[in-house]
Parts: sequence; C-alpha cells; structure tokens
Amino acid sequence: MEAPTEPSAAGKAKGWTNGDVVFLIFIALVLVAVTGLGVLARKEALKTEGSKRNGEQWVAWLTQESAKRFQPGYAPAACAAGKQAATADAEPTSNTWGDCLNHVLTQTEFKDMRNPFTGKAPVFIVACDPADHSLVGSIVFDKITANPPGSAVATVSSQLMPTDSIAEKIQLKIAVCDKGSYAIKIAEIEF
Repeated sequence: MEAPTEPSAAGKAKGWTNGDVVFLIFIALVLVAVTGLGVLARKEALKTEGSKRNGEQWVAWLTQESAKRFQPGYAPAACAAGKQAATADAEPTSNTWGDCLNHVLTQTEFKDMRNPFTGKAPVFIVACDPADHSLVGSIVFDKITANPPGSAVATVSSQLMPTDSIAEKIQLKIAVCDKGSYAIKIAEIEF
C-alpha cells in the first residue's frame, strides 16, 4: 500500500477566500472614508483661510488709510482724524469708530464682504469664544492702550467701542475666529 501524499502546490485552489474578500472590502471602505474626511477638512480649511483673508483685507485698508486720514479734506470724512469744526450750538467733535465703521461697511468694497462659514456679512464681536460656535468667521477689533511707564504690563487690550474717538492715532489688534471659534491673530496696526 502506498502512503497518502500531500497534494502538490500546483494542485491547490487559487481563488480568493472569504477572508480575502472581506479584507479588500474593508480596505476599500477605509480609503473612501479617508478621502471623504480629507475633502471635508479641505473645505473647512478654505473657509478658515477665507476668514483670514477678510481680516487681512481690513488690515490692508486700515494701514493704507492711516497716513492719509490726517490730511485736510480726507474722504471718507467719517474716518478722518482730528476734530470736526464747531457749530454755533456745539463744541468741536471728533469722529468715532462706529461712524467710520458704518461708512466703510456701506460705502466701500467691504459692503460685499462675506463670512465664508455663513455666507452672510461678517459680524464684529468682542472676543472669540470656543464655547460659542456661532462666532465662526467673526472679526475682532481690539484697541491697545499703553500703561504708564514702569507698569508690570506694558499694554492693555480692550474692545474697540463704536463710541471710541478716532481723532488721534490708535493701536489696533485684529483677529478672526476660526472653525472652532478660536482667535487667529491677523495683525497689530496703527490707525
């Protein structure tokens, strides 16, 4: 009697097993998921970059207008520095940030600016807050005030209020809120 022999390598089945098929399906699903997450991350990154561009556009305009606004006859008059002429009834007044901002938002290229996250006009807020996701794409204007010499803290940042005078040069810090409502600092400038 002959002993049973192992089938030769040429005689084994060459098809895919059920485990092979399940593994390939799993890998295909992982590739689809990773691609989808990458596309979503890119869309969100482009929105954040658009918000940064909005802030940079403000920085460019404020920097460009900063030197000009001290010249006589500067237009827009709402953003001019110095005191406005007194009338018979009232003392000289100075322009305020609120008047300047309102003029810029309604009469310049900023009227068409959109928040990339919402598609609406950007909102100007006090500060970015990661707990409030409705602030994505918002813009923050802070004024920087110098403390007296010798103070432990050289400057203090506070909200730029609509009633703040812009008669003199002021230091501004501009930031935008990203997807998580965290502040992205754009620049510190003089206006």
